[in-house]
Amino acid sequence: MIAIRTFALCVLVAALVAVGPTAGRAEAKVKAGTITINTKSVGFIIGIEWGSGELRLNNGRTYRLRIRTLKAGMIGLEAVTAHGNVYNLRRATDIEGKFFSAGAGITVGGGVGVQNLKNSKDVIIELKETAQGIAGKIAASGIDIQLR
Repeated sequence: MIAIRTFALCVLVAALVAVGPTAGRAEAKVKAGTITINTKSVGFIIGIEWGSGELRLNNGRTYRLRIRTLKAGMIGLEAVTAHGNVYNLRRATDIEGKFFSAGAGITVGGGVGVQNLKNSKDVIIELKETAQGIAGKIAASGIDIQLR
């Protein structure tokens, strides 16, 4: 029972950390295109994730992506497929760099989730994820995206 309460408290704290800095602020978002990401991750305390993706801009151009992630507070094995929208992208190279998010979750067999990411160029990625595997995480993570 104590473990369940501790986990619930950790999830709440992570959610407040993720939402806190942006609560009450409306950000202007201009949709630039869509993104699809496929990754695999493994971790024990520190997790690593690797994969690939595709950026499809509104003008019809498509770019292949390389994905790398480091997660603090992750344990287990997981494969994730995610898709979503990209906002505030002025040129394709603005997608490159580190995107940050904070959150918590658990995957047992399969699961779904959402993730909002932002980089230093104010590019925003809103993802819907489907995960397979067995993993738990309460973490801040940084996703590094590079054009291939």
